[in-house]
Amino acid sequence: MKEDLKEILIEIQDHLVPILDTYEQAIYHYVFRHTYLIGLREMYFSTRSADIGYGQGQKKTKPSGRQRMIKLRSLEEKGVLKIVEKSHKGTLLYLYLPSEINGLIKDEDDIEINIENIDFYKDRKYAEIILERENYRCFYTGKKLSLESCYLDHVIAMSEGGNNSYRNIVASSYDSNSMKNNKNVHSFLRELYKEEILTLDEFKQVNEKIVELQNGEIKPNLNAIRKIYSC
Repeated sequence: MKEDLKEILIEIQDHLVPILDTYEQAIYHYVFRHTYLIGLREMYFSTRSADIGYGQGQKKTKPSGRQRMIKLRSLEEKGVLKIVEKSHKGTLLYLYLPSEINGLIKDEDDIEINIENIDFYKDRKYAEIILERENYRCFYTGKKLSLESCYLDHVIAMSEGGNNSYRNIVASSYDSNSMKNNKNVHSFLRELYKEEILTLDEFKQVNEKIVELQNGEIKPNLNAIRKIYSC
C-alpha cells in the first residue's frame, strides 16, 4: 500500500496537477483524502459545507456552492471523477486515479517524436543525446569526451546555410571546436589531415560520416528523446 500510494502521489503531481486549476486541485485532493486513503472510491460531497483547503483569495472569500458545482462538472469533463448522483446527502462522486484516466499518462513508446523539428543546439538538454550518438567521442577526431568537455558544433556553419537539426549538430572537443570555428568543414578536415591529427583513413571515414549524417542515416536515440518529452 505504501509503495502504491507513493506512485499514485507522484502520478498526481506529475500528470494530473498540470491539467487542473487551483480549485480543481483542491477538490481532487479532498475527494482523494476521503475516498482512496480510507479504502473507498465514492463519497458524498457537499457543495456547501465541504471543508476544502482552497486557501484564501484577495478578499479572503471561499468559492460559492455554485462555483464548487461548476468545478465538479469541469473535473468530470476532464475525466478526473464521475458525478454518480445528486441527493439530499450531497453529490455522490466516484474518484478516478491518474492511471485510470484515459490518455493522461502516456507510455514513452506512445509519444510521437518528429526529430526533424527539434533544435539540438540551443537546448543543452539534448547534448548528452548527441554525445551518446557519437559514442562519447569527438565527431571529427575521435577524442574521448564527457558531457562536461563536450562542445556542440555545426558541421555546416550557420553562415553557409547550416541549421540546428540532428543532421548538422555533432559533439566535438574544445580543440576541434576552436580550430573549426566557422570554416568550411571539408577545409577543416583537410587541415586536421595536414596537421597529422587525422590519418588518411580517418580523414576519409569522417568525410563519409558527414554524408551519412546529412542524409539522416545517423540518428540520435529516440527513446532518450522520448524520456525528455515525457518529463
